[in-house]
Amino acid sequence: MLNSVKSILVAIDPGFASQMAFRQALQLASSMKAKVEAISVTPRYEGNMHRWKLDDANDQMDLPFKNCLNNVIQCADYLGQKVKTIHRVGEPAEVITALAEEEGMDLLLMGYPRRSYVEGVLLGRTTAKVIGMSPCDVLMIPENSEIGFSRILVGLDGSPHSMAAGQRALELALSYGGEVHGLTVLDVPVERSLRYGVLDEARHKNFTALQILAKQGEKLGVPVVTELREGSPYKHLVQYSEENKMDLIVLGSYGRTAFTRLLLGSVVERVAALSPLPTLVVKRPYGNQETAVN
Repeated sequence: MLNSVKSILVAIDPGFASQMAFRQALQLASSMKAKVEAISVTPRYEGNMHRWKLDDANDQMDLPFKNCLNNVIQCADYLGQKVKTIHRVGEPAEVITALAEEEGMDLLLMGYPRRSYVEGVLLGRTTAKVIGMSPCDVLMIPENSEIGFSRILVGLDGSPHSMAAGQRALELALSYGGEVHGLTVLDVPVERSLRYGVLDEARHKNFTALQILAKQGEKLGVPVVTELREGSPYKHLVQYSEENKMDLIVLGSYGRTAFTRLLLGSVVERVAALSPLPTLVVKRPYGNQETAVN
């Protein structure tokens, strides 16, 4: 992954979590020798600006978003790094992901505030939309969380998308001297499994995926731990990450999804919302073919 990520786009807003995530983006960019761009988007106001009776209403709305970009420039200067900043007006998720595509970015990074359990079941609207619409991998960093690559958890379900996530986890572990934990969680209704033998078939398919990950890790010299569980995927992923003191969760995504589909309780969204760890959502395969998990 070090050789694959050449450009990182950081979504910036006036919030504390966003500013802290930017500092970590600079550290990550330094280790990957990647360029950094930061974008801040003023949400377009749909109401009547004239009723405010302010000549500079638009400027006042833009001010906090421009100020946070000035802050990241100062932060980068202090650390001896360069950052390109962009300010735009519009629907934040659409503007952010459009820029990521225009610029051909390799990684989109964003910080977000931690919420209570009930509030966190669904991510904020912008964060959730970015996950679904991004053309590149998305690294989400919860408030007061730090990026680490020593112990990486990857969720596998046997699909090509999850296998791409396995590849990315191995690449990161290889680059940073870490280990990978592959977890498969079978979510098959008991009555259905008894009637059609679906559970046995699912066990075989997903056990094969875990075997592939372990074999590839052995080939690369990356330690790999595998486990198969039954139940709710997002609950077990979060639980496993806490029990085994993981640093990062890596999950595959089904490409660029519709926002409405994403909000129907996807594993990706629920894990990112409930886990205190950074979550990397893999949107497409890349990297050295020798590390491919397929």
